[in-house]
Amino acid sequence: MTREETTSGKSEAASSRQQRRRHPDDPGRQRDPVGTRRAILVAAGAEFGAHGFDGARVVRIAEAAGVSHQLITYYFGGKRGLYEALSEQWLEETMRVSRTHTFTEAVRRYVHWAHEDPAWVHTLTREEPGKRPPAEDERAAELFQHVEELRERQERGEFRGGLDVGAVALVFFAASIAPVALPWIARELTQQDPASPEFVDHYAEQVGRIISALAEATEAAQDEGPPVNGEPED
Repeated sequence: MTREETTSGKSEAASSRQQRRRHPDDPGRQRDPVGTRRAILVAAGAEFGAHGFDGARVVRIAEAAGVSHQLITYYFGGKRGLYEALSEQWLEETMRVSRTHTFTEAVRRYVHWAHEDPAWVHTLTREEPGKRPPAEDERAAELFQHVEELRERQERGEFRGGLDVGAVALVFFAASIAPVALPWIARELTQQDPASPEFVDHYAEQVGRIISALAEATEAAQDEGPPVNGEPED
């Protein structure tokens, strides 16, 4: 083999490798696209939870997921696309739980979910006040739908009719993430380790009982009849 042939062969091989690097849709990279996307989203959740949207770096996400940053661009279009995909994933799971369980059971599950996947809680709490977050419009639409569904639950008697539905949604959402978002305060108030499975089970049960108590208060008010002497209800 001549030197020219050898050099040409090396050049062709190098060119072939470069081509493979330039094309994330190469079949060798597509053997497990579902698993690859999942790994990227898990890594992204941890990165956004640790650094927020502005501080997150695609290079670190790619390294944690074991992929090239070009592959992240191929699947999600970049950092904003990743954040939007995570938001959509969290909202879909939240809505699925809300639609398939009573309000009491849904909130119990949110408590466990926050404990099992704290990255999304940290991501939400790192969003800057007053600054428009990525995917805000999509989240706003889903949250509006959630409030409307809670209004229907209220009409069915799952909690008191005199309560503001938006306030109820906010209170119990905050309650479900409180042990993760405010671990020191949770520890001092309860004198328990908020990261322990025993605490999570107990806390989820207590939050569920509070919601049940709101429903029982509605039933009690109905049994007692109208207020005496025209006095307003509490």
